Amino acid sequence: MKIASSADRASRAAAKKAARREDRLRLESGESPAVLQRENSIFPEDFFKNARISNLSQVVGR
Repeated sequence: MKIASSADRASRAAAKKAARREDRLRLESGESPAVLQRENSIFPEDFFKNARISNLSQVVGR
């Protein structure tokens, strides 16, 4: 595993700070929080819609 250098951490922190600032400005201008959440999510919109929990039948069947 690669250990992040302080320059990498500083760059990442600066990018996150800029993204938060952009999001805040968009919210202040009236954009929907749901739109921002959707854009910032790592999961596609319907990711959990038809999700199956593999061990759920074991718990329910008891």
